Amino acid sequence: MQSLQQQPVDLVERLKASYPALSEGHKRVAEYLLDNIEIAAFLTAGRLGATAGVSESTVVRFAITLGYQGWPDLQRVLAGMVRARLDTVTRLRISAGGGQQDTVRDVLTTDAENLERTMSGLDPGVFSQVVDALAVARDIYVLGLRSAQSLAVFLTFYLQTIGKSARLVSQGTRSAFEELDAAGAEDVVLAISFPRYSSMTVRAFQYARDLGAKTIALTDSAFSPLAQVADLTLVARTSINSFIESFVAPLSIINAIITAIGRQDEQATLKSLEKFEEICAKNRVYWPDDRP
Repeated sequence: MQSLQQQPVDLVERLKASYPALSEGHKRVAEYLLDNIEIAAFLTAGRLGATAGVSESTVVRFAITLGYQGWPDLQRVLAGMVRARLDTVTRLRISAGGGQQDTVRDVLTTDAENLERTMSGLDPGVFSQVVDALAVARDIYVLGLRSAQSLAVFLTFYLQTIGKSARLVSQGTRSAFEELDAAGAEDVVLAISFPRYSSMTVRAFQYARDLGAKTIALTDSAFSPLAQVADLTLVARTSINSFIESFVAPLSIINAIITAIGRQDEQATLKSLEKFEEICAKNRVYWPDDRP
């Protein structure tokens, strides 16, 4: 058997390839493991099972199904993958609990952890491919519905500001399918969705793929329904102990995308920004507007 300590990315590929055929219990383990590698590497099979909502024996059988001798064998691979990049916040979560923190400290701490986990799990090669695809696209369709629409609006605004032909696909007088109908092989559709995933976003994204457009997903997991459709996937962590999503990490990814595209063709970006500033000044867009 090929050593995953020598090629750690193979573990993720095995999980993704095996996922459709896994039992429901094994899928729970796979989903938890991929989303929480830094934590799972230090859990016993029993504790991992309890956290994922399955039995200890299910965790052991899961490891064997993937080709390992048992959970300790798989756990050693996980530990090798994360040992060098385990952050202090995750160590704190692994350790025994503590007293309740006030709400603002708890939320800010979780946001910081989401940023750290997103950064440590980001594939620079995939990020570069995303930037390259967006930079040369004829049209960029940004698809984000419900709460994710806030991210889609932000991304579309700044893509347009730096001179890209970007269109926001929203829930308006026309359906998302109508908005995407002109998309083709020279275009990119970037879809954004996090749990609970918008079914309309998933179906419209599938429609865009069927039209031949390049598909890029910004989502929370390689097991996300968007990731199953996408040519390229960027994963941003959004977990928070609340009834809302934490959009700090996905917004940071969006900031990085816009900045990278702008730097790729600096002269064109400067020209677009100069035109933007000229329009703003002429039409007194920002305060103070210097009215006579």
